[in-house]
Amino acid sequence: MKRHRREHMDTGFDSTAWHYGPLATLFYELDKPIGTSFGDVEFYADRLRNVSGPVLEPAVGTGRILIPLLEQGLTVRGYDTSASMLERCRANCAQRGLKADVFEGDMTTYHDPGAFEAIVIPTGSFALLPDRDSAQTALTAMHDSLAPAGRLIVDIEPPSTGTAPDTGPVPHQWNGSDLLTLTTWRTHVDPVAQRTTRWLRYETWKDGALTRTELQIFSLLWFGLAEFTAMLHQAGFTNVIVHGGYRAGSAPTAADDVWTFEATRT
Repeated sequence: MKRHRREHMDTGFDSTAWHYGPLATLFYELDKPIGTSFGDVEFYADRLRNVSGPVLEPAVGTGRILIPLLEQGLTVRGYDTSASMLERCRANCAQRGLKADVFEGDMTTYHDPGAFEAIVIPTGSFALLPDRDSAQTALTAMHDSLAPAGRLIVDIEPPSTGTAPDTGPVPHQWNGSDLLTLTTWRTHVDPVAQRTTRWLRYETWKDGALTRTELQIFSLLWFGLAEFTAMLHQAGFTNVIVHGGYRAGSAPTAADDVWTFEATRT
């Protein structure tokens, strides 16, 4: 039987603020369709090559990571706070004849003690948590959801306080004859909370006329290398190693735009 036990906690944060609505989900799907990899798909597949038990992907999104892992033969479950993302993930799996064991859930509240051999969290997902208390709660919950010797593999982007405006073309995608655009309305950097918040506006246009608008308040936390390592240890993890730029076994460098932490539950 599947064990999807949830324990609810008050984090003091309206988690709906960063939910992916229908337009945000569609833009993500068009911009990063299934099959898109930044080196992460191959990296996770390699790190999980000897895993035979269940794998969990929090913030599963459209299935960009989940589907290749399923096609590799792994047993992968996933959850997300966004109903739109889950709907798209299920559709993408169905198109490929795969079973989508995905459901609504949150990183701070989902517990399934000892259920998983590995947990994988790609870039950007863990940073969506509202604050450090929530991040620590989530790491503890994931530690508890791993079986003994189970591994957490989580991507973290290095800290950045850059606020320079984007002067390039407006990000856009075509969906048939409809044009979908993404505009950053405002960016706020809080160096105390170590958070960057962007107000994003998704819009669809047909024949030059605006047909729909969707606002997303998109906040990302930053974590230092030593800081996040200490948080993993505080959550009970051991044998923490950090890979730089999806180079397995290579320490992070200043040029890397992603750090992958791999930590074990004893």
